Amino acid sequence: MSFPAACCNTPPVKAAYTAKGTKGNIGDLECYFSGSKASKRGILVNYDIFGMHANVIQLCDILGEMGFYVVLPDLVHGKPLTEAEVGNREIFNSFCKNAGSWETNEPSYQKVLDYFKQNNVESVGAIGFCWGGKMVITALSKLKGLKGGAIVHPALIEAGDMAKVNAPLMVLPSKDEPDFTAEFDSMKDKAFFSQCLMERFDDMFHGFCGARGDWSNSEQAKRANDAIKLLVEFFNKVL
Repeated sequence: MSFPAACCNTPPVKAAYTAKGTKGNIGDLECYFSGSKASKRGILVNYDIFGMHANVIQLCDILGEMGFYVVLPDLVHGKPLTEAEVGNREIFNSFCKNAGSWETNEPSYQKVLDYFKQNNVESVGAIGFCWGGKMVITALSKLKGLKGGAIVHPALIEAGDMAKVNAPLMVLPSKDEPDFTAEFDSMKDKAFFSQCLMERFDDMFHGFCGARGDWSNSEQAKRANDAIKLLVEFFNKVL
């Protein structure tokens, strides 16, 4: 199981952003909603281990402006890991086995998928950052109703994970992630492989599109925008 060292020793930056979406609930699951509820294309966004960071909110708003109805569930229920906790291997391992496990988060994923269906959203995809990448790739292999998924500077990816997906996958690793070429190629026999994409951001670090990105830095902002453009293009094709 791969987890980049940079994820444990690089703190999240502080970002200032005024949200354009709204907060609400799906049952007892708190969520952030962005975009038009009338859209027929929905995206579930799984944040990184730092939770509802302003960068992820901003990314959701951009996707909403591009025509998607976006739901960002608060999967850790207002209790993201702190900088100190991420650097504590015992605490982090406990998170992965408990609050961050697929078994814990599968019901929340299903709630969001059911919500999209109840609101007449016809095509749904998912995006995961860091730990969220593991959740999304697992969802693509275990849940029905996802038309595609994207994992951005993903963590915890294991051999065989990509081979199990049942829908198109986009992989956007940074310089801190391992070479996923063999994993990506394991999907070659799938009928949807022509819709899959992998593009490395070897000039960027783990988390540049999430809580660790300093989007006041012009180069980081440019590369985050490049990644977002790829996300929009991918979901325009598969949803």
